[in-house]
Amino acid sequence: MAQVELTWIERQRYLAVDSGGHSAVFSGKDDVGVKPSEALLMALAGCSAHDVVEIIGKRKLSLDKLTVTVTAEQAEKAPWAFLRIHLRYAASAAGLELDQLNRAIDLSLNKYCSVRASLAPEVDVSFEAVVE
Repeated sequence: MAQVELTWIERQRYLAVDSGGHSAVFSGKDDVGVKPSEALLMALAGCSAHDVVEIIGKRKLSLDKLTVTVTAEQAEKAPWAFLRIHLRYAASAAGLELDQLNRAIDLSLNKYCSVRASLAPEVDVSFEAVVE
């Protein structure tokens, strides 16, 4: 079972610690830490990147680089839910073909990534891939 603990520090600052003891500072508008809504985007990118690295590795390819850039649009009114999320994957590896990268991303977002699976189904998640 996953477990995290979040402790209020002061004003709108919080310290979150995961089950492995790794920590992150979260904050509101004071820009001292990660905004919680952007942490969700970071989690989606991290979850999917993990899958993509694993899937590409199973094809006996060794990635030299993988960068995932996430952009998102939120509703204008509370609770400011994400309406659209777009992920851009830029990867490089000897012998990596664009169709292989696209397939790995598709598998991640539609089969393996628990963060994506936890988002409301009406959230439009799209992606693009570039082999550099």
